[in-house]
This record gives sequence, C-alpha cells and structure tokens, in this order.
Amino acid sequence: MATMAAVLSEDNRALLRVIRDQQPKSLTALAALTGRRVSNLSRSLRMMEGYGLVRLKRDAHGVEPEALATSFKILID
Repeated sequence: MATMAAVLSEDNRALLRVIRDQQPKSLTALAALTGRRVSNLSRSLRMMEGYGLVRLKRDAHGVEPEALATSFKILID
C-alpha cells in the first residue's frame, strides 16, 4: 500500500495530467510546464515507467514523455 500511495501521489497524478493534456515533446518542456527540475522529473518518470504509467520515448533529440494511464481504480480485497 505504501508503494502504491507513493507512485500515485497527488504530485505524480498531476504530472500525468500535464503530460496527457499538454503533450510536451521533451523533459525540458515538461519542466517548464510544471516548475520542477529536469533531474527531479527524470527520476519520477523512470519510476512511473517501471510501473507502466508512462512511456519515455528516447531519440537523438532527447526524451519525450507519454502518459499511458491517467485514471485509476483501486480495488482492495
């Protein structure tokens, strides 16, 4: 539960919404939209990529984030 709460924190959900709505083409553009440092975003996005919430498209020009999940339904049995 603690890991899930950290992954789906309010800050991370807000980040996913910005990526979905604004479709930034680079981490620098995302940093400008969110006011967060690129290094901070990179760390958060790599963790979220590991959980399948974002895709980080890498090419010669940098990294473009893509939100794969923006709404969540959690069932606890």
